[in-house]
Amino acid sequence: MNARAVLMSTAPVIARYSGIAKALALRYGGPGIIFMLHSTVGNSDRHVDKNLRCPVSALERTLRWLKDNGVEFVSLDEAVERLDRPSPGKFCAFTFDDGYADNLTHALPVMERFGAPFTVYVTTGMRTGTIDAWWLGIAALISARDHIELPGLDCGNWASKQQAYAEITARVHADYAALAPVRAAIAAAGIDYGALAQRQALSAEQIRRLAASPLVTIGAHGDRHINLARATADEAELDIVAGRRQLEDIIDRAVVHFAYPFGDANACGAREAQIARAAGFRTAVTTRHGTLFPQHRDDLYALPREPLRGDDTPASLCCKLAGFYRAFHSGLGDPVARM
Repeated sequence: MNARAVLMSTAPVIARYSGIAKALALRYGGPGIIFMLHSTVGNSDRHVDKNLRCPVSALERTLRWLKDNGVEFVSLDEAVERLDRPSPGKFCAFTFDDGYADNLTHALPVMERFGAPFTVYVTTGMRTGTIDAWWLGIAALISARDHIELPGLDCGNWASKQQAYAEITARVHADYAALAPVRAAIAAAGIDYGALAQRQALSAEQIRRLAASPLVTIGAHGDRHINLARATADEAELDIVAGRRQLEDIIDRAVVHFAYPFGDANACGAREAQIARAAGFRTAVTTRHGTLFPQHRDDLYALPREPLRGDDTPASLCCKLAGFYRAFHSGLGDPVARM
């Protein structure tokens, strides 16, 4: 485990039991929070891209801890409405990105047991194979090799494979120029990540089954899951609108919530927020760290989210509710995460 991993695993424990998280919550802990997940997998499954895969048992454990600690589960619409009216306790909304079939087969049964509403942001290109899912290509490449030249990374055992995946994806998100050699390596290995995505994607019928649940809201996540900030305005608008129209045709109802692909400062900003607003969406979520504050009622196209992971602990969950990660990543800056 590298130094950063050690820091991120021990910091929540220190913050929780030293009282730091409780103190930070006075400034950074808003009344609500939006949690972000992707795929929900079996408890014995192993995945290189573990940050995108939450085991069923971990999801159950997290929901139970939140419920036992008085956090109320609400829909995304209800979360927005609550920004206008103070409530005595904490509330949270759950979101799942991309459109994995296991959102129906694995996640829905767990969420039903806890009565927890959730939003599934579907990238329509998952179903058609047109999604630019380079991260799935990276995972497949690392899974198949003991060494890759990106530059040279050893991945001969499971721990090193997971570390290599985390390192490569972090490089890309920090500088998208790093994606060119990654694409070349994936192509050279003959990996078709569009086909990989299709095999894991919700079908049109499964999307309709999810939409039929009173707990589920279907949201849009673009068509190809592109970095919108690196696209032209016309390209970004086309991708956003195309994904929405396809979903509305499938479920025969309006789709009013949007999640920016990648969602960080390198992938979306004020221009993308304006496109989402002009397209008629009610809200748009990012991947910026932070909790919800009443001020977000006037900034519904830049809502922050905190990731839920399979390795979350009571300490890390406590820190997320307290806004610890917002304080950390902003350098003790503005508690209200914005574009």
